[in-house]
Amino acid sequence: MLLDVGGLGHQALTDAQNQLLGITEKDPRLTAVRPNGMDDVSEYRVDVDWEKAGALGVPITSIHSAISAAFGSAYANDFIQGGRVKRVYVQADAPYRMLPKDLEKLYVRNTEGKMVQFPAFATGRWTSGSPRLERFNGFPSINIWGEAAPGRSSGEAMKL
Repeated sequence: MLLDVGGLGHQALTDAQNQLLGITEKDPRLTAVRPNGMDDVSEYRVDVDWEKAGALGVPITSIHSAISAAFGSAYANDFIQGGRVKRVYVQADAPYRMLPKDLEKLYVRNTEGKMVQFPAFATGRWTSGSPRLERFNGFPSINIWGEAAPGRSSGEAMKL
């Protein structure tokens, strides 16, 4: 396990992984050394300016609820149909929740009951990151696998 005990972040951990893989590639005691994880993927990051949101009277819970209900779903109520209880879920219609720019069309209710458009307090951007949150002893980590080279013992291989 390669750990980020210094809290340097994902990019530093990835750089350390690449450096370690470069070192192990040259070591004759090791073979098939590889990360046991998934490559970074594109992800859309929403950055909320909490000071602007607070000035506009938009609670944090309202922001989270609006995003999760529009792009996921939210339980609203039950109704009875034909003697059976059915659940009601709320979400944005498919054409309005497919692209990141659809966030700009969202409105969030503030503490005064007025609707505030999402771009007034938040922006979005593309970035990349790990699709899996890996931890070891509470620290961000990357699991690395490898084997002893043919004719070498595992004890020799672990002396890297």
